[in-house]
Amino acid sequence: MFPNPHSPSRMPPSYRDAMYVPSRDVGPAETGKRYRPLTLRNWVVTIVVVTLLGLAAAIEILLALSKKNGGFPYPERNVFTTIPPRFVTAFFPTLLVAGLLMVWQSSDRSYRELQPYIVLAKGNATAAEGLLTNYSGLSVWSVISNALKYRHYLILLSTVTTILGSFLQPLAGSVVQYEQLPMTTTGIFVQSTKTIGLDPDIPDLNAFLAAAGFAEAAVFHSLPDPPFIHGGWAISEFQIPSGAVLNGTLSVNTTAIQTTVNCEASQSSTLNTPGTGNFTIQATNSAGCTAMATFNPESTSLATSSTQYGAVPVQNCGEDDVQFQPIMFWFFHRRADDGTPEGASVFCAPSINAFNVIAKVDLNNGSIINVTTLDSVTTSNNVTGPPQNGQAFNSIKFPPSNDTFVQARATSISAGVSGAIFRFAAQLPGGVQDTFDNGFLPITEKVFTQHLSISAKSIYFVKAPSTVPASMVSLVPRFVIAALPAHALVALLVFIGLSALFLHILHSRQRRRYFLAASPGSIAHIISVTAHARFGEKLYPYDDDETLALKLAGLSFGLDPRTGAIVADRDLGPINAPVGSVTPYNMRSGMSAVNYSTDTAVGAYSEKGKTRASMSPTISEGSSTPGPSIRSFDESQSGDSGQQLPSYMDDIESQSSRGLTPPVIVEKRGGRIDTSRGSPSGVQQGETLPLLG
Repeated sequence: MFPNPHSPSRMPPSYRDAMYVPSRDVGPAETGKRYRPLTLRNWVVTIVVVTLLGLAAAIEILLALSKKNGGFPYPERNVFTTIPPRFVTAFFPTLLVAGLLMVWQSSDRSYRELQPYIVLAKGNATAAEGLLTNYSGLSVWSVISNALKYRHYLILLSTVTTILGSFLQPLAGSVVQYEQLPMTTTGIFVQSTKTIGLDPDIPDLNAFLAAAGFAEAAVFHSLPDPPFIHGGWAISEFQIPSGAVLNGTLSVNTTAIQTTVNCEASQSSTLNTPGTGNFTIQATNSAGCTAMATFNPESTSLATSSTQYGAVPVQNCGEDDVQFQPIMFWFFHRRADDGTPEGASVFCAPSINAFNVIAKVDLNNGSIINVTTLDSVTTSNNVTGPPQNGQAFNSIKFPPSNDTFVQARATSISAGVSGAIFRFAAQLPGGVQDTFDNGFLPITEKVFTQHLSISAKSIYFVKAPSTVPASMVSLVPRFVIAALPAHALVALLVFIGLSALFLHILHSRQRRRYFLAASPGSIAHIISVTAHARFGEKLYPYDDDETLALKLAGLSFGLDPRTGAIVADRDLGPINAPVGSVTPYNMRSGMSAVNYSTDTAVGAYSEKGKTRASMSPTISEGSSTPGPSIRSFDESQSGDSGQQLPSYMDDIESQSSRGLTPPVIVEKRGGRIDTSRGSPSGVQQGETLPLLG
């Protein structure tokens, strides 16, 4: 036995299993025959990246336009039927990103599928990192764990990108939202039917009586203001355009009369209650004007709980015409607890002003919802000018008339308005007594203001058709881009696009290191790249993952650059090389792969379970193991009836293409070892030989 001249200080070059694969010519014409998944081809990646980045830019542009224009119009009708809003807001965006996500997921599967070949192409790969790595069959978290363990950072990036890509669909489904938004339409003109002026039918008092009647009805039935009345405003009437709108409002430039009641509680008030006859309420306002009301408390059918109310003009306040004088509303009742008589009074001095306004009308019910003052009316009219000169009718008291119907209307107006105020007090939670304790001022202002405004709409306007400008605001269906989901989706699209580009560039460089002729997913392909590798003889179909790892633990693997086949390197110690044998294995100090016998390497299986029996590691001439065979290449001596191995010269070509020295062949030439094939001189027949590099 000669000592190994290469171990341990002088290690020989790495030798791989002899690959008996026929030669193939590699030239420029064969470059296109390399297998590349469809989704990893340059033109596909270019389309995907451009689409991802283009879609991100488009979303940002649409978001800016949505903010500027208040969304995008909803096409209510197409050629066939109504377009469901859900199709635009959820289905279409989700479908769009779903296609991109499917392409990326296919790319991710290809990256994971090809990773073992990239590792093997670098050479000297362990079984765990190369042959046993199965990224395609692992869960996402196992892929991340193995990628971190073996520093496969491209796989890690691809997997993280795939996880983030799962958020594309929910984000896309929430980017476009269907909302009812206010839309302003300008340049509209409406027909105004009235203008400021005194109604010639004022003396018949019909307008005042109708206003008083509405005030009473409003108190009894809690009615809102009628059309063209808003609080103390009486709006010049105009025609509201027809057409179905959703929660629309119409803003019209028109004229209006603002009525102010100027009510105040009396500064002093006395109730004269003689034993019999009429009672008297006398009160004074802040200006020192005095008014007095006389009534008979026994005029009602229920004397013990009789109530009285009414209105009288304040005649000593500088105005002689009774219809323009201030008004004192008075109220009387007896306390429910002890029957004590009580009286109350409120002074009101109405005034009016004419303004140019913008009146906003609710198109659903025609009511005025807001009045915006522009400026005072300066055009000539007989309300603010002669003969009215801006004086306001008190709408309660009128000059005596010889017409009994007019006189009856006047009486009804005074009684109706004051009665509506008293009725309002009775309907309050505290009742009449609470109002007598706290005062009639708030409810008097409310009822009297409504009466004066409704009266003003009839007496201060006359018919005069004209056209006035207007604008309409209505709720219309719009598609709106939501800012937060849009920005999140854009960030994700940009990240996936740049990640796809980065991965493709680096992965393309790594794929150049090996030759792959077919898709690695089929069983036939796996057989084709491992059929001639001798380490496969150690493995059996019933080996589980743990057994496979144990059997392959002593091997390192790589790819043959000439054939693309998977080859294995072994750690070998001294080898007894019989004459006529070939030793086509890498020999390193520490472990001899040929010392594995059948039962040691693979394990003998009994009927009751899996057992291993040790066998002699000595390999004699003609012996064979299920591991890589040590056999003669002399075809004349081969007695196998099975498949013949290719000629040894083909194996020489395989190793020579990788710059390796052919295996040692031991032959006896005149009692000495023939060194023409690389054997060291001076080595006798039957001696232990190292494998030469």
